[in-house]
Amino acid sequence: MNNPLPLHAVSDAHARAVVRRHLHPETGSPFWLERDRKLGTDAYSKVDGWESAQELLAFRDEADQEAYEEASRRRPVEDFIPADVVRDDDFLWAAQTGGTTGLPKHATWGGAYWKHVSEFSHYAMDTHGIPRDCNWLYISPMGPHTIGRLVLDWAESRGGMFFSIDLDPRIVKIFGEEGMTQAYDRYVQHIWDQVTAVLQSQRIGVIYGTARLLEMIPEYVDAKFLKDVRGVVHAGTTLPVQSHKLLREDVFPGVPVLGMYGSSTTSISWQKPFEPEDEHQLVYIPSSPSVAIDVVDDDKNPVAYGEEGRVRVWRLTDDQLLPGFLERDRARRVKPYGAAAELFPWAWVGDPFSPEFTEGRRVEGVY
Repeated sequence: MNNPLPLHAVSDAHARAVVRRHLHPETGSPFWLERDRKLGTDAYSKVDGWESAQELLAFRDEADQEAYEEASRRRPVEDFIPADVVRDDDFLWAAQTGGTTGLPKHATWGGAYWKHVSEFSHYAMDTHGIPRDCNWLYISPMGPHTIGRLVLDWAESRGGMFFSIDLDPRIVKIFGEEGMTQAYDRYVQHIWDQVTAVLQSQRIGVIYGTARLLEMIPEYVDAKFLKDVRGVVHAGTTLPVQSHKLLREDVFPGVPVLGMYGSSTTSISWQKPFEPEDEHQLVYIPSSPSVAIDVVDDDKNPVAYGEEGRVRVWRLTDDQLLPGFLERDRARRVKPYGAAAELFPWAWVGDPFSPEFTEGRRVEGVY
């Protein structure tokens, strides 16, 4: 079956081209050139494909990864981008991570990468039945967060208008962590007051929200204001099986509900086409080859299909290199199955979650 998208498993040619661009002696990315010299890797000369890229470039240990994280918080974004990409005519958009583990990290999304993500996104939405030619209500963070700009683009390019609310997940997190219960509750109510005002006055066909906020809808939104909604998209933390089932069968019966997994650094993985055998578990397809995601054990080896491990991410784009970043998230490694298996024959990710937030989801707040 031919894949209509620019997606494929990471090839030797793709890995080699990205590595040689970021580690070119004259125009490479300053941070990665400094690291390469410090480690004595000489990856520019030695990497000849995907296997050698993984062997030579992957973060060595926790300290190596932490050095990158600290640098991405405090150094200019240009230090992580090849000089010839910075000078390119295509756009570069600076973005921040959510800031849930400390100061936000900075990253970029270049034009070619944006096009890759956009094509995959429209394919996923069309496949799941998310309608075109209708307005969107965005219930999620804006500001420096990548997702706000993405959803704005999707809404307008799919023929609708984009409505949003004010939402700062970082202050909500502070309220929760510092035991400011009254302030936390008042802010959550403020979010839903804004949502209700838009739903009462505007024709909204698609709702986009964090999984945590969508779980709150039955408590805060009168069902009569949801009658025109014909599509739901969610991201942020994972949506538990029972909540996913509730949204599909009770809150939005007969309406497509589509999940997305990712961040400013890890890009986007879209939920596979929904099928009965999923049993309401959420399984995501990574947007390879721009991003390669796998699930690994404590020795950083891929776990067997069906087993749980830690999420590890490779970002392989002209504007950013991320060599085997160990996320806080854990997930199941899923062997492709169902209608999309032939189109996307690389490892998928099932039911990702953040262990430190599993017990106390209130601390994570609305994100």
